[in-house]
Amino acid sequence: MDPLALAFQFICLWGIIYIIVLATKFYIATKESDHQRITTANGSILPTTTTTTTYEEGGGGGGGGNRNDNTNNEKDQWMIKLFQVKYTTAKCNNLFRRLAEAAPRFWNLWFAMGTLVALIVMIAGVIVIGYAALKILLSFWHMLQLSTFQQEEQKELRPTTEIIHRFRKRSLDENQVGSSQNDNDEQVFLPMIPGVTVPLSHLGYYLLALLICGVFHEAGHAIAAYCQRVPIRSAGIFVYYIYPGAFVNISDHALQLIAPFRQLKIICAGVWHNIILYIWTWIMLSGGLKIILILLGWQSLESTGGVSVVNVRPDSPLSYHLPISSILYQLDDFPLEHNIVDWNDYLLAQEDHIPTQGFCATVLDKDNPNKVNECCDIDDEYPFGRSSNSTLSCFRDFKTTGHTEADYFTCLPMTQVMISRESKRCIQDLECSLNEYCVTPYTPSSAGQIVRMYTKAPAWKKNEIESDKVFVFEGELVDIWESVKVGILRPRFWFLPVFIPHTIELLLRYISSFTLALALLNILPAFQLDGEFALGQLVSLLFQQNDHLSTGRLQQPQYYTRKIIKITSTIVGFVIIGSILLGLVK
Repeated sequence: MDPLALAFQFICLWGIIYIIVLATKFYIATKESDHQRITTANGSILPTTTTTTTYEEGGGGGGGGNRNDNTNNEKDQWMIKLFQVKYTTAKCNNLFRRLAEAAPRFWNLWFAMGTLVALIVMIAGVIVIGYAALKILLSFWHMLQLSTFQQEEQKELRPTTEIIHRFRKRSLDENQVGSSQNDNDEQVFLPMIPGVTVPLSHLGYYLLALLICGVFHEAGHAIAAYCQRVPIRSAGIFVYYIYPGAFVNISDHALQLIAPFRQLKIICAGVWHNIILYIWTWIMLSGGLKIILILLGWQSLESTGGVSVVNVRPDSPLSYHLPISSILYQLDDFPLEHNIVDWNDYLLAQEDHIPTQGFCATVLDKDNPNKVNECCDIDDEYPFGRSSNSTLSCFRDFKTTGHTEADYFTCLPMTQVMISRESKRCIQDLECSLNEYCVTPYTPSSAGQIVRMYTKAPAWKKNEIESDKVFVFEGELVDIWESVKVGILRPRFWFLPVFIPHTIELLLRYISSFTLALALLNILPAFQLDGEFALGQLVSLLFQQNDHLSTGRLQQPQYYTRKIIKITSTIVGFVIIGSILLGLVK
């Protein structure tokens, strides 16, 4: 996408964010002012003063952030800067405390289990990040090899015999490099950059999914802190450029007074909640969402085949023929029995689709194969031919639909031949009536493909004329795929929004990706991540029994702990930067 267009949309996004923030700030200030006025009217007639203590907010993470001691009687605080917004409040503290006090035994077992799972995920995360670094190194190495081969090809040509031998050898080498590179193209961590690797139309899903994952993560820390009798000072949310998130501020002094395992429960709670969120999204995407929507009034097309039209791009010619909630059940002679799988396979296929049947049509110029037909003068510049009559399309004899030469070409009215109710299908001329021949569309250009699309009207329009219809699309197959958004669920009733299943599914997929990445990355023993504090408390837990014997026995484990954190931090930084660079290159 054009960088200027990206910059413009980025500025528009932040314009919307600032409007929402200022409106929210005004609403909260008005509400607090009204509350204070009522309180003053009902209270003492003497003026009172309110003391507000300032503090700094830290990022989320079980041991992360600034945990300076403070009271919970702090006013809401806003930080509004250029492309940065942060809101801090203590109003959520009572909610977290009540949740923790509602079922203390459950939470104690819950966070103990979460600690064990998080430590296992830490080991798995170190392995995954190491593997990701290796994949990135191999990708860069094979890209360097391919670049070297391309530079060699630009050198001066040698004698003919040497050229033949060299190119034979090089073709084998390049194939090996290409296959090796294909094997290493799958990155472990794919960068999700709006407008670059993520469609800008998905920006809302991207931001909301990140915010949900961050809030769920920090809620785990907050509830775990209250379960361990460590009060939180405040909580909040922020947006930095295109990264939204949440945070909690925990009392650093109170945290250090409790045992290492209790600290581990707080530190690992965020990652544990991310893992639970991932399991929940996996269940929903594996069939749970479909079951819920079917119970609420949607119908699945898995048993009947076809796809439901969710949205059609307004500037597409298909918008006139495909009403929302209609069913597309066949493309040409290819029924969509496997729903979206068949839809994608047909429209995104690399090879040409060879028709299995032709159409019986009257061909007037069959006996004159040398006649020049303007509609059959097709190339990439004129994918539909050069005829001034747009109703005519080029056809050829059906028996030569392979790679053989055609016996004849002819211009025929496309709609009359292909979608007329009187049209007869055929495999050979003998199956057609007198003076008719078996023909099929001639479409050598990828930009001039012809597709018959079979549709059914929505369930509440079944009584209308032509509830089932066929129409023809001319153009690139990928244009259909890009213009028409489809799904496997359609509403039974007209008042149900057709976009809800697709919207929820897409949001769940983003949440699933982000929460798994947060769980794996945040528990790594690297700087300013939960894993740094978790590893430190784990070492203290393992060696605390010997503290009274020798303080020197802790120095060596702490030395190795710092080394592990430095090495892991370096690898994490390399993977993040390398993944972004590879994503931009590819």
